[in-house]
Amino acid sequence: MWLEQETGRRELAGLLRSEMDGLAGEICAEISEAVPEYATPCQCESGPVMRPAVEQAIVTFVDRIAEPSASSRRLIDVYRLLGQNEAHHDRNLNALQAAFRVAFRVAWHRTTNICARHELPSEIVAGLAEAQLEYMDELASISVEGYLEASAHSPEELAELRLRLLRLILERPAAPRQAITELAGRADWTVPAEVTPVVVRPGVRLVRTALSDDVLADLDGPGPRLLLPGRFTAARRSMIEAAVPRERIVVGVTVPLEEVADSFRWAERALDLIAEGIVADTRLTLCEDHLLTLWLMSDPQLIDELARQRLAQLAEMPAAKQKALTETLRVWLESWSTAAEVGNRLHVHPQTVRYRLNQLKESLGERFTDPESRFGLELVLRAQRLRDRAARPGGGRTGRSSQAS
Repeated sequence: MWLEQETGRRELAGLLRSEMDGLAGEICAEISEAVPEYATPCQCESGPVMRPAVEQAIVTFVDRIAEPSASSRRLIDVYRLLGQNEAHHDRNLNALQAAFRVAFRVAWHRTTNICARHELPSEIVAGLAEAQLEYMDELASISVEGYLEASAHSPEELAELRLRLLRLILERPAAPRQAITELAGRADWTVPAEVTPVVVRPGVRLVRTALSDDVLADLDGPGPRLLLPGRFTAARRSMIEAAVPRERIVVGVTVPLEEVADSFRWAERALDLIAEGIVADTRLTLCEDHLLTLWLMSDPQLIDELARQRLAQLAEMPAAKQKALTETLRVWLESWSTAAEVGNRLHVHPQTVRYRLNQLKESLGERFTDPESRFGLELVLRAQRLRDRAARPGGGRTGRSSQAS
């Protein structure tokens, strides 16, 4: 051992103790300079804990040099409290670990100066270096224990943290990624690269016990919202159907975490379109199967305005004639087929199709031949067809009553 005799240990301890004046203040000042979280050690939240912790570390280290079996009870209490303090102020351990690195650097600089002035043997210098490294590891471990103790939450507290996390993820403008990561750590939730949102209609009660531990849930808003880490797999489908029995479910598009607010919006719009009869009412609806419909129906008022502009020339015609012409135009634009094929789809003679197309060309003029105008016409007619579907008998259903428990 680098100091085997008791007399030598006590002499070295006495030498170090005599040279420690001002070291605690120097360490705290360097921490204040290097670690933003502790910018004013005597005034910030950690001030009442940090300075006593540094002082106790110095005293205990020197005491151990003199007597390796010296009690560490006070040291353990102080550094467990230091870790608990970080958890109580909603910080992760990065700042505290940075503070440990600064403390070691300053303390070792002081130690090497002492060794040089007193011309201590190299084996003592090496031994002190090893002892200080092991000591810092010990202090860090005690602090982590305190942090984890303070971070432990009851099931109710954990549920509240996860609800806050989901709402933070959905904030717009988007919350800083660091804020999400830190809250996720406190909520014991691993931040995934991709997520899949799920929504159900208002009033539906979920079987919470059927949900996996990694699912974030908000049941207090207009309608239940769930956030699933990763893609929507067969296993995820079984889980969701068990959690929402006998009720319609809408699954959003799998997107990167930072884009999930948009995917939730699309899913909630799909839920509305199901209620309106525009999207088929099935047990489970995947938004990715209805993206074009969601786009076309994203702004009904804009579609009405486009219709007034693009089809103004047909508005004065009798309703029956206007319907025949617009239906012929829609099929022709969608299929880009011959008069014979269009006639076959409409169950009319090809000559009738040709006659109608000529009428449309005369009425619409350049809009009938211009590619951009034709694209606009097709969008309008597709959107109108979707709304017509909702207006038919049986469309616009409002959904089944809740039976979930």
